[in-house]
Amino acid sequence: MKSRIDDVPALWVIDAEVDAAQFNRIRLALLRLGEPLRMELRHLRGLDLLLSRESWVCVDRTMDDLPVIAWTRFESAGRQQLQAPVRCRLRYYHGHAGMIVQTVLDDALAVVAQKLGAAAAGSVTPLSPKE
Repeated sequence: MKSRIDDVPALWVIDAEVDAAQFNRIRLALLRLGEPLRMELRHLRGLDLLLSRESWVCVDRTMDDLPVIAWTRFESAGRQQLQAPVRCRLRYYHGHAGMIVQTVLDDALAVVAQKLGAAAAGSVTPLSPKE
């Protein structure tokens, strides 16, 4: 399953961060369920999320998987703190994509929690950084 993020020009590309809890949960799902992983988003009709270690790409399946948003270039190599946010590149392919970024992540986490089962859906206590 290959996305078309390199074939379609992005409108904006910015440096961003993904919350550690979100990143860790999705990375755990990829480890346990295999990759690539495709999931239908619950609250965004017609949109799917393609997950792999290299990128998370929200695509419009009604438009031949045209990308809408993509998280790429995760800076997770050599990560020392699991509670620290992970820097990445956020690519916007649609003029209004910024309005759904958080909904895409929230839906992805809900679907991942369901797929991983009740054990993975439990609460996680965040660690405080060393001082």
